Amino acid sequence: MRIKIVYFMLSLGLFFSVFGCAAKMPPPLQDISNAKIALANAKDVDAQSLAPKSFELAQKHYSDIKFFMNKKEYKSAKYAAQKAHIQAKLAAVKAKKAKVQKRVDKLNSEVNTIKKEFTTISE
Repeated sequence: MRIKIVYFMLSLGLFFSVFGCAAKMPPPLQDISNAKIALANAKDVDAQSLAPKSFELAQKHYSDIKFFMNKKEYKSAKYAAQKAHIQAKLAAVKAKKAKVQKRVDKLNSEVNTIKKEFTTISE
């Protein structure tokens, strides 16, 4: 009899520790804020046009946050917010890289033009 009570108490404790913690998780407001800021920064560097796939994926993850928040699935909302944050930062980096690459290409073109002019002058 005593063993059954011990098992029951252990089972009850395990139940509350697993399901009690999940219910007590607060909304991931900081993660959502980070994702929102990262998306705004990505927009500021024109990621929509320079890194469209990454930017669209970030927006998709951001919209998933609202879905999970409405269902009070805060753990899933937190995960979606973190994915949106990372994807938005990636989109911003890709956009910045594309801008730098355009500048490099332009400078290389100018250098080649100067080289041609210099060769023409020295002949």
